[in-house]
Amino acid sequence: MTFKATRYSGTRRHFLRQAAVGLAMPAIIGRAMVSTAQAAFEGEGLIVVSWSGNHELSFREAVIDPFNAKYGTKAETVGGWDQMVSQIVAAPADNPPFDITIADEYTTSSGLAEKIFLETDRSKMNGFAAVYPWFDAMRGDARKYGVPFGGGSLWMLTAKSAGLKPDSWKNFWNPKVRGKTTMDAAAFYWDLCIPALLSQTKPGIDEVFGTPAEVEPLFLELEKLRMPKWYKDGAELSNLMLQDEAEVAMMYSADAYGFIKVHGAEFDAAIPQEGTASYTNWFMKVRGTRHSDLSDLFMAYLLEQETQQRFLDVSTDFMSRSDLKAPPQWANYPTSNEDMARMFNLFSLQGWEIFGANWEALDARMKKTIAVTTEG
Repeated sequence: MTFKATRYSGTRRHFLRQAAVGLAMPAIIGRAMVSTAQAAFEGEGLIVVSWSGNHELSFREAVIDPFNAKYGTKAETVGGWDQMVSQIVAAPADNPPFDITIADEYTTSSGLAEKIFLETDRSKMNGFAAVYPWFDAMRGDARKYGVPFGGGSLWMLTAKSAGLKPDSWKNFWNPKVRGKTTMDAAAFYWDLCIPALLSQTKPGIDEVFGTPAEVEPLFLELEKLRMPKWYKDGAELSNLMLQDEAEVAMMYSADAYGFIKVHGAEFDAAIPQEGTASYTNWFMKVRGTRHSDLSDLFMAYLLEQETQQRFLDVSTDFMSRSDLKAPPQWANYPTSNEDMARMFNLFSLQGWEIFGANWEALDARMKKTIAVTTEG
């Protein structure tokens, strides 16, 4: 079983400084309406980027393979993290390395700043009628680009031997597990969201989107944990929990399903009652694609009920459609737009713009936090 690698590398710094949303030319479905496209694309290839790790595996099984079976196409998925924008920019404008890419808020803002995504003609796609309004409301003008497939979030993972449930982020600070908690050493912006969710100063995770001085209380809360080990990737997280070096952890939703499926007898995972921090997964058509019509067909397919239900059944990501059945692994899956707004606090495009402006200072401060806590 593989688990999710750390989200986002140092290349993020360059693009965070270019987070202004750009404009692109609108997409046109020319060869065939998506509703009558059966067999029109037989044998044609398509490259779609999904998140590396468990997300990619689930996406291939639940989305790509059924699409090829339905249309006789040769679509494939490749894994990526934050390098997609730089790869597209480096390639010839009329020959991008892939046709469609997954995009969270960071990838969206940096990609639109580089004008590498194409607008979506929603009139050609029936699935938008079933999408939670929350997705567009949180997207702003960027909603013109791509389609919302779903999103990921932070989950809490607890060892049953600890006697604690993943029902509150406060359990990280429970004396019973002092020195036996762990978080992500690299993607520290997600770590900061946990004390932000517990803070009463601002709503949701808004405390994260401030000056270094304003964010300082969140670092101080993390330092109280005295975490001896911060994981660098999903494999290390798994080892820390299985070897009893950690009993409480922050885990990404893309990993939660796979981990609990294998180790559910010993561990519990859930979104705590305070809600969680999240990102959305939109799929964006890349400028210069030589498979524009097939790309439109695929994006419409991503909005279909059967497609999203298949993916939801093998994951712990949330989906964009409002008419899906909650999977067995997620008892309190959101079933209304109000549930979405209550449960998920988005690390928004505007949030990335603010956070990115202070990246170097916050990154340096996190290194100090890790050094302090690992000293014991």
